[in-house]
This record gives sequence, structure tokens and C-alpha cells, in this order.
Amino acid sequence: MKWWFSDYDGTINLEHNDTIDPRDLDFINRWIENGNSFSIATGRMPHEIEAVLDKAKVPYNYIICNNGAVIYEKGKGIILNTPIPMEERQNIIKLFKKLRDDHILGYCLLDQRRDYSKVPVEEIDSNPFLSFNGPHKNNFEEGEKEILNSKDLNLLYIYLRVDEAEPLKKIVKEMLPNCKVVRTHKNILEIMHPKVSKGDGIERIRDLKHFDYKDVVTSGDGENDIEMLDVTNHSFAMSNHQPNVEKRAKHIIDNVFEIEKYIKF
Repeated sequence: MKWWFSDYDGTINLEHNDTIDPRDLDFINRWIENGNSFSIATGRMPHEIEAVLDKAKVPYNYIICNNGAVIYEKGKGIILNTPIPMEERQNIIKLFKKLRDDHILGYCLLDQRRDYSKVPVEEIDSNPFLSFNGPHKNNFEEGEKEILNSKDLNLLYIYLRVDEAEPLKKIVKEMLPNCKVVRTHKNILEIMHPKVSKGDGIERIRDLKHFDYKDVVTSGDGENDIEMLDVTNHSFAMSNHQPNVEKRAKHIIDNVFEIEKYIKF
């Protein structure tokens, strides 16, 4: 039995419009029919990705959500949540106050997206995927209370122009040294517990199911997929990958159905 963990947006959902190439869907179904496990590893919330997978009739066993902060098991719901450390909450408020007049900011409580700030950014507002999923209004007072106090806070995100991403990433690292910041999309930075990653999510599931890493397959295209690609020799980066992702994968592919060329199942 093999365990395949795949990113969704940019990997299976290649066009970021929740459509799946029929060849990829056929491969996923045949993979499972042959007695293997298929799981999604995504930056999305459980309820967001579950509805999409069900509509597209994509079968799955687990969903590693919020980049690894939340693990969802089909039929059981959320079985693990890793919150951002309480000792970083005051620093988060300082960061958000510094950025809120010029950037679109949000946060997550368990599996719920929450708005913190919304400002006009043409590069975001003109993109249907980003404008739909990103924050839509200012929510300073309630946002600060929840960020400071909620035990379920597991993710922060910043929507920005492409040219702002790397400079702002450095600022976030300086102000939140005990958190992790990754670029999950060319226009999105996400902040989480320092140990959280999709690779760590796989490790948590491995603790439950006791499989061997030699039986693990991973596929992804983004910076938040790197730790997941590192856990196995059967790793696949998409040809439309973000910078440096290809250095961590064993193979480069255009579609996930091409995995069949490399792995017998």
C-alpha cells in the first residue's frame, strides 16, 4: 500500500478554478481502486476544500489543511489543530497595526477565515481567485481580541502585490521570529506555528497509521510544499512551480497522472 499526499491549488487544480483534468481524476481513482491511500495537503480550510473535493468527486482519506496546522479525517472531522503560540500574539498585533493601512490581512480560527483589514489592491481585486478568497472588510477591534485570546488561532495571511512579497516576508520574519512565514501563492504570505508544515502533517498521520516513508508519494508546486517533498524519494514538483521548489523534488511533471510513469501500483 502506498500513501500519496498531494497539494491541491496549482497541482490538481491547475488553473485555480476548481476544475480537474479528467486524466488526473482517472489516475486518482485508479490509485485508490488498487488499494492505495490518497490525501490532500492544502492551505485551504477543511470546509472549503471538502466541498470542492466532494463536488468534483475526488476521493480522499485525509486532508492536511491550513498548511499542516489542521488535520481532517474523512468521516471523523478535525482530529488535530496546532495554534500559533500565545507568546507571539502581542507581536502579531504590532505587525498587523503596522501593515493594515496598506495591505489586506486576515487570520483563521480553526477552520474559519476571519477578516482583519481590506484596502484596494488592483492586483488582488482584479483576480477572481484572490478577491473571492481574501478578506473583504476591516475588522480591527474584534480581530485584535480574537488574535490575542483565541486558542484556535492557527494561521495569518497577507494578500499583496508580487513585488512586495519578498521584502515584506523579511519584515514579518523580523517581527515574528518565533513563527514561520511561507509564500503559498505569488500574492500570498501565510504565518503559522514554527513547526507546522505539510510534511509535519504527514508525520502526524504516520504516527496514527504506521506506514513507512518509502511508501509515501508527494506532489506540489509551492513553497509550502517543500517540507512535504523532502520526506520521500517519490516527490513530484509541477512544471509551473514557484521558485526553488524544483530543487526539492525528484521529478518535474505537468500533470499528476504522469506519476504513473515513475511508480508502479
